[in-house]
Amino acid sequence: MVTAGGHPASTTEDVKTLFAQMPTAVAVITVGKAEKRYGATVGSLNALSLDPPLLMFAMKRGSGLLERLAADTTIGINLLADSQQAIARRFATPGIDRFEDTHWCEEHALPRIDGTLAWLTARVRDLLPLGDHVLLTAAIVHGETQQRLPLIYWKRAFHKLGAVESSAAP
Repeated sequence: MVTAGGHPASTTEDVKTLFAQMPTAVAVITVGKAEKRYGATVGSLNALSLDPPLLMFAMKRGSGLLERLAADTTIGINLLADSQQAIARRFATPGIDRFEDTHWCEEHALPRIDGTLAWLTARVRDLLPLGDHVLLTAAIVHGETQQRLPLIYWKRAFHKLGAVESSAAP
């Protein structure tokens, strides 16, 4: 593997620097209800299949949320809008009540964060241990989108997109 400077990537920090070049959308995965609710920020959410509608994301081994996920678990997926950097940071912080000071409601028996770009519910299908993470696939059950711009994570920082022009083909 080679770094941007043309030198071999030999350390974990080199690999992190390479991965930081990949911009990603930011989402909060949620489960549970009432006092037993959990959520975590992920930067690895991706579309996987149209037929059937599947998505995928990865979670670090040892994650408190990952410990609560198994095949057939129903999850909430809150795709964050560009104004939700504080929520992304909050749900990435261990040892705190991540829902405190976060506007949310319960929908489809799952925590839904207010003001997101998109809200989905999905059923976990596969958990594949790979390296220091677990790759999860999930079948989309329900989805809604709003007219907002996404929160992007790139070069270890949150970013907003500039003006977006429609590129729809005629």
